[in-house]
Amino acid sequence: MGWLQNIRREILRFLLKLMWTIGGHHDSVDGLPRIRGGALQSLLPKLAPGDLLLLGNNGLLSHIGVYIGEGKMIHSMATEKTMRGWLGSTRDAIARMLGASERFTGVIEETLDHFFERFERDTWVVLRHPELSPEAAARGIEHLHALVGKPYDYDFMPGDDSYYCTEIADAFLRAALGEAAPVLPTTHHRVPLLLDRDVLEPAKVLELTELQPVAANEAARQRYAEHLRSLPGPAPSPRLPAEATAEQR
Repeated sequence: MGWLQNIRREILRFLLKLMWTIGGHHDSVDGLPRIRGGALQSLLPKLAPGDLLLLGNNGLLSHIGVYIGEGKMIHSMATEKTMRGWLGSTRDAIARMLGASERFTGVIEETLDHFFERFERDTWVVLRHPELSPEAAARGIEHLHALVGKPYDYDFMPGDDSYYCTEIADAFLRAALGEAAPVLPTTHHRVPLLLDRDVLEPAKVLELTELQPVAANEAARQRYAEHLRSLPGPAPSPRLPAEATAEQR
């Protein structure tokens, strides 16, 4: 059955890269301005190694990475680009079939500035485990460094040698905290003939009572107000981005 699983994985890989490269709504539709790299400079002093960075577009959190200090994070990416539209995404797919390579997929380390400049995002939340000591964070980050270069897990198979973004967060917490690591919630996904398993979803990490929100932007406060009430500052306005669509895990 190994060959069948490989076929399923390749089909999922093609479909996910195609869809997630297309992207979601533009700023003119969702009303949420894109965040550029330099805009996060004021946030960096508030971050600590081991913080979890929930990121997304169109007001939805669909990606997660681990902050490792010095303005950098380690995360796993399925696609190198987004917001390419149908035409751009199709061109990229053809280029890949012709042998074009992608530098920024799989488990990678990069600066926040670089990520936000190359990949459109308008929503973010920072989460922190209050019992995570500097020593534990260093232990978890060391483990993540060993995973850099691993491929993206397009079929979301647990226990293999590839990783999707929330698996990286889970791997960090387990390496850092051992048996004290929180159990990340899962959602069952079924795609006939292709996928039928529980998947760790980035936004579900917000539900963990063991993690505390440290900071969030206005778009996240609007959409996820129930989970971000403990953050200081004025209550978010009731407006929510219309018809937002998650496009990258």
